[in-house]
Amino acid sequence: MEEQKDKLEKIYQKLNEEEDTVLKKWYESIIPKIILLFPSVAFALTFLKVNTDKSILDLIIFIAVGGLLVAGGIFLNYFLSKGK
Repeated sequence: MEEQKDKLEKIYQKLNEEEDTVLKKWYESIIPKIILLFPSVAFALTFLKVNTDKSILDLIIFIAVGGLLVAGGIFLNYFLSKGK
């Protein structure tokens, strides 16, 4: 009985250590995440500041159309290069 209790305690401690490790890794990588998000946030704020007559919906449409154009170019390049 005590052996099972010891095994369960070890498993519980191991799971707690893994959770702490995951959180530590996430918090350690928060600076690179902020660096990656900063240009997008800066662009959105600048877009809305310069274009005062535009709304957030206009910004989302602008970004979506740009993303579709880029994706279309990538797919077109892929299909044209695959045919060779």
